[in-house]
Parts: sequence; structure tokens; C-alpha cells
Amino acid sequence: MSVVGYQVYSKNGDGAVRVVVSSAKQALAKADELAESGNEIQIKDLAGRIIDTATIIELAAHE
Repeated sequence: MSVVGYQVYSKNGDGAVRVVVSSAKQALAKADELAESGNEIQIKDLAGRIIDTATIIELAAHE
């Protein structure tokens, strides 16, 4: 059984927030929420690989 999850990062200056979620849909929702503050957003899988926006949208569409 493989574990699916995503890390959503929000960076602003010297500070950062990392939120771990269990689905691509949750990752998109959290990224949208954090982006409202104008901060840089990055989504990674649990192995630390960066996932581009188009890929996470495609993954969420198939959940």
C-alpha cells in the first residue's frame, strides 16, 4: 500500500508555512488559500519532489 500525500509550502521573506494534506484536491484548496496572502506557493509530494500546477490539477481531477 502506498501512502499518498502532499506538502504545501508558503514562503514569505524569512518565514514559511508547511501544511501536509492527504489528497491533491486538498493540496489545491490549501494552495489557493495560502496564495491569497501573495506569498510564494510550492506543492511537493511526501518524497520532496516538486509538483507543477498542471500535474496537481490533473491528479485532483482523477480523485
